[in-house]
Amino acid sequence: MQKKFHFLWILFLFFVFSQKTYAIYYSLSDEQARQAIEYGENNKDTDDFTFLDEWMTVTGDGYEWAALNTEFSTLAYEAKQAALKSTKLTQAEIIALPLEVEDMLSFRVVLYGNSYDFAKDYRAVLLYKNKPIQPINEQNDTHARTTNLGIRISTSYRAICRYDFPNYYVEPDAEVILVVISPSNKERRFAFKLGEMR
Repeated sequence: MQKKFHFLWILFLFFVFSQKTYAIYYSLSDEQARQAIEYGENNKDTDDFTFLDEWMTVTGDGYEWAALNTEFSTLAYEAKQAALKSTKLTQAEIIALPLEVEDMLSFRVVLYGNSYDFAKDYRAVLLYKNKPIQPINEQNDTHARTTNLGIRISTSYRAICRYDFPNYYVEPDAEVILVVISPSNKERRFAFKLGEMR
């Protein structure tokens, strides 16, 4: 009876640990770094929007979006860029690139407004379990470029902002909401399920 129990327990553990683990990687193992590089190289011809889909949230109108730069996605994206130039990342780059987003949740946000400096006074907060986390870094785009979004929206300005938050408050499989707030208190919300990202 005891042997049967041990067998069932081992079988259960094998089943649990053989399933795909869903949680963002806060620190890449060598194997995860290899997988990121492989993902980038194998998808070098994929457009950036599709390539980054796992880490991206788009607003309901389909224009504004935010992407979470994880250690995995950062390394994968740079491996993709290197593959497009028929080169490979150096060992020094493989070590250094993930350090750019170490210990943080780093978001890039594409926003649209009606002047080149519309985003200069924007601010952001990260909601986790309905509690706010303040950014450790905010980089608002003060020189947005003109863009034409088609017939539905007249010519406007496209800004790319960056907001970094400490990750040590946040469980790696949690859901967080990035809230970007204009000076007039208009909010843009982007939900991220970290448990579905690498």
